[in-house]
Parts: sequence; C-alpha cells; structure tokens
Amino acid sequence: MPQIGNHLKWCLKDPRRLKKVLPDLELAQSHLKKSEHNREVMQDLEKLKHYDWALNAGYYAIYHCFLAILAKFGYETRNQSCSLTALLSLIEEGKLSLDRDLVLQFDTLEVDPQATDATAREKREVATYGVGTSIDTRALDRVRELMKDVQRATIGILAERS
Repeated sequence: MPQIGNHLKWCLKDPRRLKKVLPDLELAQSHLKKSEHNREVMQDLEKLKHYDWALNAGYYAIYHCFLAILAKFGYETRNQSCSLTALLSLIEEGKLSLDRDLVLQFDTLEVDPQATDATAREKREVATYGVGTSIDTRALDRVRELMKDVQRATIGILAERS
C-alpha cells in the first residue's frame, strides 16, 4: 500500500512524530500496565455512570497497547496517526502478527465512505469534545470489546521472541 509507505516516510522525517529507536521491552511492559490501569479506570467510571469518560479511558487503554507493541519493535512516537501507520507497516511487512482490522477499528487512514460504524477515535472525539454527557452505551460496549481483543493480542505479541 503506497499510502502507508508514504505516510511512514513522512512520519520518520520528524523525530517529534516518529523515530526508530532500540527495542525496549521494559517500556513495552510499562505501556501494557498503563493500558490495564486505564481498563480499571474505565470500569470505575462505568460504575459511576460517567460513560463519556469511560469511553475515553477505553480508547487510551487501546492506544497504550499500540505504544507497547511499537516499543517492542523499536519505535518512539508522539503522533497517533504515525503510531497507526507504523503498526500497519509492520503488519504489511509480516513482522507483526496483529489483525489489521484491530488497528482499523481504532482508527483508519483509509476512510471507507460506506462505513456505518464510527472508529474508536471518532467515538472518543464526540465524547471528549461534545457537550453531552451521555453516550450510546453500545459504542462503549464496542470499545470495551476492542480493548479486550487488543490487550489479549498485545500480551501475546510481547511474549513472542523477536
């Protein structure tokens, strides 16, 4: 996919977006712990019926898994679209055994005009920047399921030998 390759090159041109570093399994495990912490925060917020912020916590639980995977593969990132591009590139190159769909459910660079379901990022943006405090709890359920799938996959990926 030329779009991913071109975007990856753009990302790597500025180390404030994405840079190649030494793989860091300790940092990867720390990101996974942060993801687990965010999952617990999500559960606490759900008990309080603060569903908009629960969705945010779930979103960042997923993102920290992605950061964990990137740390294992030797990437440091400060840009979410570059993070996702790096993941998709690793998948495309056969270096990462992660279901591409898990990344695309989180956010996609290839917007499908026929898509009827918002990505996790779009749901988070509405919950964060919108003025409403209630959300469709089905959206929260989908983020929770995606979070579980991504966390499970991340644990397996971090356990794999490089």
